[in-house]
Amino acid sequence: MTAITLAAPLAGWAMPLDEVPDPAFAQGLVGTGMAIDPTVNELRSPCDGVVLSIHRARHACTVRSTTGAEVLLHLGVDTVGLNGEGFTAHAADGQAVKTGDLLISFDMDTVGRRAHSLVSMMVVVNDGFTVDGQTVNREVAAGVPVMTVHGGSAGAAPSEAPVGASSADSAERTVRLPIAHGLHARPAAALVAAAKAHPGAVTILCRGRSVNAKSVVALMGLGTVLGDELTVRAAGPGAQGVVETIAGLIGSGLGDPVVEGAAAAPAAAPRSAPTPAPAEEEIGPPFAAGEEVLVKGTIAVPGVTVGTAVRRFRTAVRVVEQGDGPAVEEPRLHRALDSVIAGLADAARRMPEHAAIFQAHRELLDDPELLDGALADIRAGKSAGWAWQRVTQGQAEVLAAMADPRMAERAADLRDLEQQVLAALAGKAPSVGLAELPAGSVVLADEILPSDLAGVPAGRLAGIGMVHGGPTSHAVILAAALGVPTIVALGRQVERVPDGAPVVLDGNRGELHVFPPEEALDTTRKAVAARIARREVNRRTASEDCRTADGTRIEVFANLGRVSDAPVAVAEGAEGCGLLRTEFLFLERQSAPTEDEQHRQYQQIADALGGRPVIIRTLDVGGDKPLPYLPLPKEENPVLGLRGVRVGLREPELLRAQIRAILRVKPVGVCRIMVPMITSPSELQAVRAMVDEERATLGRAEPIDVGAMIEVPAAALIADRICTVADFLSIGTNDLTQYVLAMDRGNPHVAAQLDALHPGVLRLIRQTVAGASGLGRMVAVCGGSASDPMAAPLLIGLGVTELSATPAVIADLKAFIRTLRLDDCRRVAEAALMADSADEVRRLVAETWPAL
Repeated sequence: MTAITLAAPLAGWAMPLDEVPDPAFAQGLVGTGMAIDPTVNELRSPCDGVVLSIHRARHACTVRSTTGAEVLLHLGVDTVGLNGEGFTAHAADGQAVKTGDLLISFDMDTVGRRAHSLVSMMVVVNDGFTVDGQTVNREVAAGVPVMTVHGGSAGAAPSEAPVGASSADSAERTVRLPIAHGLHARPAAALVAAAKAHPGAVTILCRGRSVNAKSVVALMGLGTVLGDELTVRAAGPGAQGVVETIAGLIGSGLGDPVVEGAAAAPAAAPRSAPTPAPAEEEIGPPFAAGEEVLVKGTIAVPGVTVGTAVRRFRTAVRVVEQGDGPAVEEPRLHRALDSVIAGLADAARRMPEHAAIFQAHRELLDDPELLDGALADIRAGKSAGWAWQRVTQGQAEVLAAMADPRMAERAADLRDLEQQVLAALAGKAPSVGLAELPAGSVVLADEILPSDLAGVPAGRLAGIGMVHGGPTSHAVILAAALGVPTIVALGRQVERVPDGAPVVLDGNRGELHVFPPEEALDTTRKAVAARIARREVNRRTASEDCRTADGTRIEVFANLGRVSDAPVAVAEGAEGCGLLRTEFLFLERQSAPTEDEQHRQYQQIADALGGRPVIIRTLDVGGDKPLPYLPLPKEENPVLGLRGVRVGLREPELLRAQIRAILRVKPVGVCRIMVPMITSPSELQAVRAMVDEERATLGRAEPIDVGAMIEVPAAALIADRICTVADFLSIGTNDLTQYVLAMDRGNPHVAAQLDALHPGVLRLIRQTVAGASGLGRMVAVCGGSASDPMAAPLLIGLGVTELSATPAVIADLKAFIRTLRLDDCRRVAEAALMADSADEVRRLVAETWPAL
């Protein structure tokens, strides 16, 4: 029996699985393993293996180890309901990974505020494996060994779905899925538990795909959504009973709330001829030389490049429908498939680090639905090309229509294989992709396919712009590995760009500039070269104080959420902590942290910062982040209810304990207290009175600064009044922006429009600074805009003197600020206040500081 050791996929507090606040995991229904309360926002692979699936909500990932163990990594509890908000996937289905490779990153503020819990699970979900040696009840670092898995064998293949019995022993029933988020981990585990009670085969059929109902991973991989039609099939004695049981469980929600009146699933596409090429859309004539044009798309791979447009738009391949009979057409198809398989093997040798992508294509060619469907058409008298085109187009259309964007992007893989096989059938040599490009080419295409990138020599491909495509497709992953700036979803207008046109592709903004002026081309070339050089220099000067070019002191602090964040921030050049989120001490526990426990954590952070200032935000929880030991009423809209200081004043003993812990930190004066969600001077005065009382109790003579967070419009409007009791102000632009614009940052329909550079938000920042300046109070920004280089000159121009950013951006941010002049910042800030939109503001900043 083979054993492998799994590494911690996250840093944090390791805990037994039975302490997880989710019964499906705590009772072992999903699998066996452990949990970690994370202190970092990056999920990494616990072992060498292959990514089986990234869930459509990007909150979970399954990795199959080299021994065949399927390890489910699930970030947080009830996070599927975020529908991907706050999560970013860095790996793709079928991708080979090594221990420690980044899989998913997440915004701890967004996820922590909206999820039931940030506690994350690592469990082995397939049969034939045992788990022991879990490291629990202690802090662990990411990458350290924490669990041993026994079973399987080196190089193990995935287990096959159970083989069905004869029709006499089988039964099936179809039922609609009535749960909002499909078969995510919890309902999938409930279904698996019922299926495993039956000794025979049990399968679930959905939209033409059939999977093993005894596999959590297989069920999650179906990508089901509300209203999908599921067919439950079972074989063997008692099949009818198990089918009725499982169908009943599905109908009752499998433990999730049932959505009444679930919509019908989309009907399957009928079996028909290949879709003819659509009539040519009127997109206009080619752009004329000297006609400067801007085409906007979606950022896929950041970076800026200058080059020459090379058109690679595909034309529809016309195939003859009637064939020369099965005896001729079947061998033709098999020879073509063999030729493509050989080409994939060659591509894998040229790009070994991404061999898994080409292996995934190889497995698609072996897919029985594709091959059997094509052979059936051939035996019905069709040509090999017609048959192959029909089945691949049909499957690609199914994938492209899926709600999960990652699954939709897999349609590109099928289109790639369609083109390669049709080329082989036509007797053409295997595609050389983009290997013969001239240096400095910016390729424009309907969609770049993985095979196109397999043999690109270094330095030839400068950039990629696609009409279609998504930012997580296999081709984009390969482009990122090559360091090629890429924009997707540019639309049909990009087809008007003529071959040889000079272009600037700005992957940082999602913009393609066609026929830019020569001076713009020259400026961009120089900027690209300078940016590469600056990146190294910035790291070397990060520890120096930050001043503008004309000597104005701007403090650049770090936002911290754990003890382990502090040394990282110092290494990146942080001059202190401008926001310590203390929720990490209070969440995922059955009782409040003691005063001593809090003091130890705050002291460790102060020590790690080496005497630099530490601004500690008091507990910021509410109905959206319930605590089991803090009875708060359930609210229809917790964002407008009991939050921040309102909770502290409602539960004064909780707040007093935290205040005492902060007051005890040494050296005296290193800490400041910051109070969230202040809307009036009376709220802050109530907290200040508590601080003074606790300071007297502790016998501390030295005062401590107490500041207010400006997060609601009312606070900005009366900042002058709040400053009569506040020692400083810090603007939380994330909440302020959503309150000003009446857009919930967790609502996917409007979240993309949220921008802290909206003139309305900027005017409130100006008013806050104006209110504070009369009493000589310092104003900081600790929200997301403090990490945005485009916001920095505006905030400085409006009078902000401290920015508290995420540690990773601090070195570059400080370097940029050192290039600014206060007069320029003020001038642009004043102009921004008169703009009509955030887009107009960003254009203004970009025009003034084009190096951004």
